[in-house]
Amino acid sequence: MKRLANYCAVLFFLIGTVSSASGIEFAIDQLEKGNPGGNTASLKTFDKKATKDTGKEVAVDVWLKDVPEELISAGFWLSYDASKVSIVKIDVYDGTVLPGPWDKEMTRQQSNPGGPGTYSVFVCTLNCVKPDKKGDIIIAKVQCSCQDKCTKPIEIKPIAIKDFDSVVRCKGKVYNATIKPLTFTIHGK
Repeated sequence: MKRLANYCAVLFFLIGTVSSASGIEFAIDQLEKGNPGGNTASLKTFDKKATKDTGKEVAVDVWLKDVPEELISAGFWLSYDASKVSIVKIDVYDGTVLPGPWDKEMTRQQSNPGGPGTYSVFVCTLNCVKPDKKGDIIIAKVQCSCQDKCTKPIEIKPIAIKDFDSVVRCKGKVYNATIKPLTFTIHGK
Protein backbone atom coordinates (compact mmCIF):
# COMPACT_ATOMS: atom_id res chain seq x y z
CA MET A 1 0.00 0.00 0.00
CA LYS A 2 2.87 2.36 0.85
CA ARG A 3 4.48 1.61 -2.51
CA LEU A 4 1.21 2.48 -4.32
CA ALA A 5 0.97 5.78 -2.40
CA ASN A 6 4.57 6.67 -3.35
CA TYR A 7 3.85 5.76 -6.98
CA CYS A 8 0.75 8.02 -7.00
CA ALA A 9 2.69 10.88 -5.40
CA VAL A 10 5.40 10.65 -8.09
CA LEU A 11 2.75 10.44 -10.84
CA PHE A 12 0.92 13.56 -9.57
CA PHE A 13 4.25 15.42 -9.35
CA LEU A 14 5.09 14.52 -12.95
CA ILE A 15 1.63 15.51 -14.17
CA GLY A 16 1.97 18.86 -12.36
CA THR A 17 5.40 19.40 -13.90
CA VAL A 18 4.17 18.67 -17.43
CA SER A 19 1.10 20.88 -17.10
CA SER A 20 3.11 23.78 -15.65
CA ALA A 21 5.67 23.49 -18.46
CA SER A 22 2.95 24.20 -20.98
CA GLY A 23 1.36 27.57 -20.51
CA ILE A 24 0.97 30.98 -22.03
CA GLU A 25 2.18 31.30 -25.61
CA PHE A 26 2.22 34.01 -28.24
CA ALA A 27 0.04 33.31 -31.27
CA ILE A 28 -0.64 35.16 -34.51
CA ASP A 29 -3.81 35.22 -36.55
CA GLN A 30 -3.30 36.24 -40.18
CA LEU A 31 -6.02 38.65 -41.26
CA GLU A 32 -6.63 37.24 -44.69
CA LYS A 33 -9.85 37.65 -46.70
CA GLY A 34 -12.80 36.51 -44.60
CA ASN A 35 -10.99 36.98 -41.29
CA PRO A 36 -11.54 40.51 -39.95
CA GLY A 37 -9.63 39.75 -36.76
CA GLY A 38 -10.19 41.59 -33.55
CA ASN A 39 -11.30 40.62 -30.10
CA THR A 40 -14.71 39.21 -31.07
CA ALA A 41 -14.68 38.47 -34.83
CA SER A 42 -11.31 36.73 -35.19
CA LEU A 43 -11.13 33.24 -36.67
CA LYS A 44 -8.05 32.67 -34.49
CA THR A 45 -6.34 30.35 -36.96
CA PHE A 46 -3.04 30.92 -35.13
CA ASP A 47 -0.81 30.60 -38.19
CA LYS A 48 2.94 29.98 -38.37
CA LYS A 49 3.35 31.72 -41.71
CA ALA A 50 1.64 34.59 -43.43
CA THR A 51 1.66 34.34 -47.21
CA LYS A 52 1.60 37.44 -49.40
CA ASP A 53 3.09 38.51 -52.69
CA THR A 54 6.40 40.35 -52.44
CA GLY A 55 5.92 44.03 -51.63
CA LYS A 56 2.38 43.57 -50.37
CA GLU A 57 1.32 44.09 -46.80
CA VAL A 58 0.35 41.34 -44.42
CA ALA A 59 -1.63 41.95 -41.24
CA VAL A 60 -1.68 39.70 -38.18
CA ASP A 61 -3.24 39.96 -34.78
CA VAL A 62 -0.87 39.14 -31.91
CA TRP A 63 -2.48 37.16 -29.09
CA LEU A 64 -1.47 35.51 -25.86
CA LYS A 65 -3.09 32.08 -25.81
CA ASP A 66 -3.72 29.59 -23.03
CA VAL A 67 -3.78 32.35 -20.42
CA PRO A 68 -4.90 30.75 -17.13
CA GLU A 69 -5.93 33.96 -15.34
CA GLU A 70 -6.52 37.69 -15.66
CA LEU A 71 -3.59 39.91 -16.68
CA ILE A 72 -2.79 43.47 -15.69
CA SER A 73 -0.15 43.93 -18.40
CA ALA A 74 1.19 42.28 -21.54
CA GLY A 75 3.66 43.10 -24.25
CA PHE A 76 5.91 41.76 -26.94
CA TRP A 77 9.22 42.35 -28.67
CA LEU A 78 9.43 41.88 -32.44
CA SER A 79 12.72 40.98 -34.10
CA TYR A 80 12.95 40.88 -37.88
CA ASP A 81 15.31 41.35 -40.83
CA ALA A 82 15.04 45.11 -41.38
CA SER A 83 16.61 44.81 -44.84
CA LYS A 84 13.65 42.68 -46.04
CA VAL A 85 10.73 43.46 -43.70
CA SER A 86 9.28 46.83 -42.77
CA ILE A 87 6.73 47.46 -40.07
CA VAL A 88 4.00 49.51 -41.74
CA LYS A 89 1.86 50.07 -38.67
CA ILE A 90 1.00 48.60 -35.28
CA ASP A 91 -2.39 49.31 -33.72
CA VAL A 92 -3.06 48.20 -30.17
CA TYR A 93 -6.42 46.89 -28.99
CA ASP A 94 -6.75 49.75 -26.50
CA GLY A 95 -9.60 51.84 -27.91
CA THR A 96 -7.35 54.32 -29.71
CA VAL A 97 -7.92 52.81 -33.18
CA LEU A 98 -9.11 49.29 -32.36
CA PRO A 99 -11.55 48.40 -29.58
CA GLY A 100 -10.07 46.17 -26.95
CA PRO A 101 -9.32 45.46 -23.33
CA TRP A 102 -6.24 47.66 -22.73
CA ASP A 103 -6.07 51.29 -21.48
CA LYS A 104 -4.78 53.64 -24.19
CA GLU A 105 -3.14 55.93 -21.63
CA MET A 106 -0.85 53.07 -20.62
CA THR A 107 0.12 51.80 -24.09
CA ARG A 108 3.77 52.20 -25.08
CA GLN A 109 5.28 51.44 -28.49
CA GLN A 110 8.85 51.91 -29.61
CA SER A 111 10.50 51.24 -32.93
CA ASN A 112 14.14 50.14 -32.95
CA PRO A 113 14.57 49.82 -29.15
CA GLY A 114 17.29 47.23 -29.73
CA GLY A 115 18.50 48.68 -33.04
CA PRO A 116 17.12 48.24 -36.57
CA GLY A 117 14.81 45.25 -36.89
CA THR A 118 13.25 45.50 -33.44
CA TYR A 119 9.96 46.87 -32.16
CA SER A 120 8.35 46.74 -28.71
CA VAL A 121 4.73 47.04 -27.64
CA PHE A 122 3.59 47.24 -24.00
CA VAL A 123 -0.04 47.36 -22.85
CA CYS A 124 -1.53 47.73 -19.40
CA THR A 125 -4.86 48.32 -17.69
CA LEU A 126 -6.08 49.52 -14.33
CA ASN A 127 -8.67 46.75 -14.54
CA CYS A 128 -7.72 43.15 -15.06
CA VAL A 129 -8.09 41.70 -18.57
CA LYS A 130 -9.95 38.42 -18.47
CA PRO A 131 -9.09 35.78 -21.10
CA ASP A 132 -11.88 34.89 -23.54
CA LYS A 133 -13.68 31.51 -23.42
CA LYS A 134 -10.73 29.80 -25.12
CA GLY A 135 -8.18 31.35 -22.73
CA ASP A 136 -6.82 33.95 -25.16
CA ILE A 137 -6.11 37.69 -24.85
CA ILE A 138 -5.55 39.96 -27.86
CA ILE A 139 -2.77 42.57 -27.82
CA ALA A 140 -2.21 44.27 -31.17
CA LYS A 141 -2.58 44.24 -34.94
CA VAL A 142 0.75 44.29 -36.80
CA GLN A 143 0.96 45.28 -40.46
CA CYS A 144 4.24 44.58 -42.21
CA SER A 145 5.54 44.45 -45.73
CA CYS A 146 8.06 42.12 -47.31
CA GLN A 147 10.62 43.49 -49.76
CA ASP A 148 12.00 40.71 -51.99
CA LYS A 149 11.85 37.17 -50.55
CA CYS A 150 11.40 37.10 -46.80
CA THR A 151 12.77 33.77 -45.69
CA LYS A 152 14.04 34.80 -42.25
CA PRO A 153 11.40 34.44 -39.56
CA ILE A 154 9.93 37.27 -37.55
CA GLU A 155 10.22 36.53 -33.84
CA ILE A 156 7.76 37.55 -31.12
CA LYS A 157 8.84 37.19 -27.50
CA PRO A 158 8.40 38.95 -24.15
CA ILE A 159 9.96 42.41 -24.01
CA ALA A 160 13.73 42.03 -23.91
CA ILE A 161 14.63 44.79 -21.47
CA LYS A 162 16.52 43.76 -18.35
CA ASP A 163 14.44 43.84 -15.18
CA PHE A 164 11.24 44.73 -17.08
CA ASP A 165 8.23 42.51 -16.57
CA SER A 166 5.71 42.75 -19.39
CA VAL A 167 3.34 39.79 -19.03
CA VAL A 168 2.00 40.02 -15.48
CA ARG A 169 -1.12 38.57 -13.88
CA CYS A 170 -3.33 40.74 -11.71
CA LYS A 171 -2.05 39.07 -8.55
CA GLY A 172 1.57 39.86 -9.41
CA LYS A 173 2.95 36.65 -10.96
CA VAL A 174 5.30 37.39 -13.87
CA TYR A 175 5.11 35.11 -16.93
CA ASN A 176 7.96 36.54 -19.06
CA ALA A 177 10.44 33.75 -18.35
CA THR A 178 7.99 30.95 -19.16
CA ILE A 179 6.76 32.21 -22.54
CA LYS A 180 8.61 30.71 -25.48
CA PRO A 181 9.32 32.95 -28.46
CA LEU A 182 7.06 32.49 -31.51
CA THR A 183 8.41 32.72 -35.02
CA PHE A 184 6.48 33.20 -38.23
CA THR A 185 7.52 33.84 -41.80
CA ILE A 186 6.24 35.83 -44.74
CA HIS A 187 6.84 34.10 -48.06
CA GLY A 188 6.65 35.90 -51.39
CA LYS A 189 4.68 33.84 -53.92
